[in-house]
Amino acid sequence: MDDNYETVKLCYTVHRYSSYSSNYIPENIMVNNPTDQLSRWFTDSNSPSQYIMLKLKSPSIVESIKFGKYIKAHVSDLKKFQIFGGAEENNLSLLLTAGLKKDSTSEVFRLRCRTAEGLYLPIQYLKIVPLQSWGPAYNYTIWYVELNGKNQEQIISNAMETINLRKEEEAVRLLLKHLRRRRYKDAFEALSRESGVQLEGPLQSKLWNALVEKGDFKLAEQIFDEAVAEGELDWYLSWQPYSPQWRQMSACSTQVEDRLWSGEAPPAPPARQHDLLCADRDPRPDTAEAPVNGADHSEPCESASAGGLMYNKPGPRGGHQLVVDATTGTLYLFGGWNGSEDLDDLWSFCTTSERWTLLCKHSGEVGGPSPRSCHKMVFDPVNRRLFTLGRYLDNAQRIPTNMNSDLYVYDIASGAWSLVCADTSAAGGPRLVFDHQMCIDADTQTIYVFGGRVLPANTEEVVSPQYSGLFAYYIATNTWQLVLSDRHDLNAPQARVSHSMLFHPVQRRLYMFAGQRNKEHLVDLWWWDVATGRCGALCRATAAPPPPQAGFTQRATLDPDTDELFVLSGMSKEKDKRVYNSLWVFSLRRLTWSCVYRNDSVAPNEPRPRFAHQLVYDPVKKIHYLFGGNPGNQGSPRVRLDDLWALRLRRPTLQGLVQAARASLREARYRGLAARANNGDTDAAVAALHYLRNDLHDALDHTNKEQVARFQRLATVLFAGAGGVEAAPAPLSPRRTRSLARRRRNMPAATDIALSLAQVLGADEPYPEPTQPFEEIKEPAPDTWDVGPDDELPPDQEETDEWNARAQRMKLYDWLCRFFRPSAVPPKGDIADMVIL
Repeated sequence: MDDNYETVKLCYTVHRYSSYSSNYIPENIMVNNPTDQLSRWFTDSNSPSQYIMLKLKSPSIVESIKFGKYIKAHVSDLKKFQIFGGAEENNLSLLLTAGLKKDSTSEVFRLRCRTAEGLYLPIQYLKIVPLQSWGPAYNYTIWYVELNGKNQEQIISNAMETINLRKEEEAVRLLLKHLRRRRYKDAFEALSRESGVQLEGPLQSKLWNALVEKGDFKLAEQIFDEAVAEGELDWYLSWQPYSPQWRQMSACSTQVEDRLWSGEAPPAPPARQHDLLCADRDPRPDTAEAPVNGADHSEPCESASAGGLMYNKPGPRGGHQLVVDATTGTLYLFGGWNGSEDLDDLWSFCTTSERWTLLCKHSGEVGGPSPRSCHKMVFDPVNRRLFTLGRYLDNAQRIPTNMNSDLYVYDIASGAWSLVCADTSAAGGPRLVFDHQMCIDADTQTIYVFGGRVLPANTEEVVSPQYSGLFAYYIATNTWQLVLSDRHDLNAPQARVSHSMLFHPVQRRLYMFAGQRNKEHLVDLWWWDVATGRCGALCRATAAPPPPQAGFTQRATLDPDTDELFVLSGMSKEKDKRVYNSLWVFSLRRLTWSCVYRNDSVAPNEPRPRFAHQLVYDPVKKIHYLFGGNPGNQGSPRVRLDDLWALRLRRPTLQGLVQAARASLREARYRGLAARANNGDTDAAVAALHYLRNDLHDALDHTNKEQVARFQRLATVLFAGAGGVEAAPAPLSPRRTRSLARRRRNMPAATDIALSLAQVLGADEPYPEPTQPFEEIKEPAPDTWDVGPDDELPPDQEETDEWNARAQRMKLYDWLCRFFRPSAVPPKGDIADMVIL
């Protein structure tokens, strides 16, 4: 919505309604009086036809609707309802389907205020349709309704004009489509010329002429291949939904599985008052429980070759870090929290051989980082190094010697850790933080760190949370720069925790979104150009929703080839004792979100729901990797997971789409030849059999069982004999118009006179419908230039067969149109279907 126009409360009146009971008149919804039980609209029925229609004072762009409630939950409140809106009361569009919670808190819902194309949708009539109440068989109640949106004259007049022009354009395109399909050539050309509206793109017009008008399937196939080469199908492919395919690469250990199912474990220790919490880590217990993987800290760092069988895979954990080297397909895992203590082991996983390798058992004992969780790590593909920064400390660990923010680097070639900076704060970088985000720009050798909670150095900082801003670390010069302060009044993202930040190497932009600052749950998405320092918001919610429940974590990745963000969120629901995961995709090109995966139960061939997990993406192999996390087990709250999963998101391929189109074109040509053969054309029979064995055979995938069965069924078409063909609607001509008028004139009366007479004489029959006004049809007068001896000439069979075959080719053309942009093909729908007789 245009920010130049203020959102205001909109005035309305009650225009129409279905019913009301006693004194519960519809106008009561205009007054917000939650303590008065009589101040509501209450229907006298719960039939599906109940509704209330509001009329706005002037056409407006309605952005939201607020429902007020009684001071306590009521059984007749709307559990489910729909809202429709439009500029005319008899032409309404669906704006919302939702339901009210069973409580006393007012609720605000956003309404659809744009068309599917993104145009503003001004309305003057708004219809609320109750569908279900909270009480069984109860009538419906609405206590209070408030509408908010924009009604400024300039934006409304512009929106109305745009909508009307768009409707006119689509109406003309529908007319053009009908005229061409019926071959009203002169009318088609005249309308197109006078309106300036094009029915379709030039390439699609060529396809229509070749396929529909000429019946040249070979030329149509060549034109379709030309469209593929010019990228005409890219839009369709980009909108196809992903299909998730999970594969387990490393299962949970036996110890973890036993604890998951036994549910026997000491409870998690309670958080201390004023203690900082991290979703990836529990408070440290006073008496440590034995780690699940049986690791101890008595042995120093071991190389990969020295790792015994005891260390053939990393133990369970959450709050760890996982990165991927896309050049070699190697994963690197460091640290985390196993439910009882922090870890400092470093592992690698080869995605080719699918084997774990222990690089360092105890990094803190060989000059590396101490055991930690809620830290961040990035991989430098240029110099093949790992950088890690930050960590979480509970109250007992926050002693002066632990409060420095250290930056470590691990050189993969030499297999050694080294301290880069003992205190980044003293060097101009961030203080000790946790729950922050870190990205690397490999081309410029710059690491960006944004957000995170600063670990408090005193009691005052515990009460007043401190956040970290945006910092840049230049690897070559070992220097830090504060890019954006943690407190500012700029049009830029605020520092936060529980957020995501990703770097787009092609656009050279950082993307930061969501998170939490103090008690505010942020719903925004920002970009930051690292070259110019400019930034902007792709979205900012006007009203912040309530904060997420405890245990909410989001893990985000980015594909620079498709310009898509992927977010796998995990949530622990205290109310129903469940954890669920959902995977969402955001397109930076279309600015749209779509959910491609959701799981709230333990299912075969899918990872167990979890939070505090880690997710990374290999942009070369196009595979996500998921490791570890917290399953939210109520019986064993300290248990963590140690399984590794691979996720491949698949879409229909261009090759598969082209193969399907080619097979359909060739099948249509074969069926045309078979139809001629069944009508006695022996040459067509020979041609059809040859075409089936060669051209059509080559167009099908014979490793696919469905396509093999399809090919076998097609062979029977040639020997099935002549079958009935659906008659296609014929165009009008002067003679057909006169014939139609004569048929209408000779039709019997539209009313049943005998039935009506029986009613007059007192018969106990259902009362007939009132007679609708109709006119008497006169004898048509022939045109002087088209006088013929017989107005009802028999149709030419050959011409009829060709017209019906053309209709079948039109259906194939309509099917092929699905692969192109909507603006490049005729609109859906048929004017003839809009005619009601």
